Amino acid sequence: MDSVRRLPRGLHAPLPASEPRTGPRALGPAPATRPLPRWISVAGLEFGTERTGFCNAFPGRLGEDYFLNRAETFERLTKVGFRSFRIPFRWERIQPQLLGPLDPDGVQHLRLLITLARRAGGDVLLDLHNYGRYSQPVGGEAAACGLEEKVDGQALVGAQHLADLWARMAHAFSGVPGILGYGLMNEPHDLPDGAWVSASQAASAAIRAEGDRTPLYVAGDRWSSAAHWDKVNPGAPWIDDPLGLVTYEAHCYLDHNGAGEYPYSYAEELEMDPGLTERGEARLEPFLRWLEEHGADGFLGEFAVPVQDRRWCALLPRILDRLDGARVQTAWWAAGDRWGDYALSLQPRERAVADQPALAELFRS
Repeated sequence: MDSVRRLPRGLHAPLPASEPRTGPRALGPAPATRPLPRWISVAGLEFGTERTGFCNAFPGRLGEDYFLNRAETFERLTKVGFRSFRIPFRWERIQPQLLGPLDPDGVQHLRLLITLARRAGGDVLLDLHNYGRYSQPVGGEAAACGLEEKVDGQALVGAQHLADLWARMAHAFSGVPGILGYGLMNEPHDLPDGAWVSASQAASAAIRAEGDRTPLYVAGDRWSSAAHWDKVNPGAPWIDDPLGLVTYEAHCYLDHNGAGEYPYSYAEELEMDPGLTERGEARLEPFLRWLEEHGADGFLGEFAVPVQDRRWCALLPRILDRLDGARVQTAWWAAGDRWGDYALSLQPRERAVADQPALAELFRS
């Protein structure tokens, strides 16, 4: 942690002790009599990682491999009812070298999106979209190195690296209006035992050590699966935060394997599983039960169905009612300028809400 605290002053340096810091910027718990706000992920900065050779040395080009979203996207999303935006970004682009300074362009890209969201009347959650990994050259080839995974007997990426990143993020973003929280890592999975627990605690402590009071969003292991929450995560909340500003994040999709790819039609899924209509509630239950047992705050950070298929969309009300009853907020996956014909995209189009079955269910009165 010493390397975290000895950062040089400048763009990513801590605020002077004499400078007042802002308080928590999270949405407070909504009164039980009011509907919970709906969030949506606005994707683009995390695109292009499937390209051969992607790593910190070859992160791709803005406008070709990954993208900034336009002001119009945020404006249209707020018009249909979204006010909170989950913004995915990649570690390799924001910090080109482990334990090194943040990339000024990467910082400005996030600041621009925060500004666009604020101008449209919304706020953002900054989400590190890296699956528990950092891609870098190993033996001349790009390799996605998992937290505490050993290569030739040595772990190339560990808790200290994630802590360093988030300390630097705190330097860059503490006090910036419109930030609801930090998503410490999207969908960690297939890591050595205990690696994610240790890394998420180290990152949380590093943020607080810099005096940043921004709320923390901590994903569960195994792709943040709500259905497997009680099997792959500790038996109780594991982040020790002196401010108590921790929300645990799960994800839930309704296709046969929960991957969110929906390769089969609704009719095919129903034929394979006559209990399809109860699938969503069943998958959510382990996560919701864990939250209730421990009095923890929860967030469904990703969920979606094919947005134009009324049969899939008809499953949403029961899920939303269960989540609203548990006071768990939700973020749809996803929107963004560059999705094209992606079946789960709620990128605004020139059509009424009534012609968007998913929107109609999300914002039904």
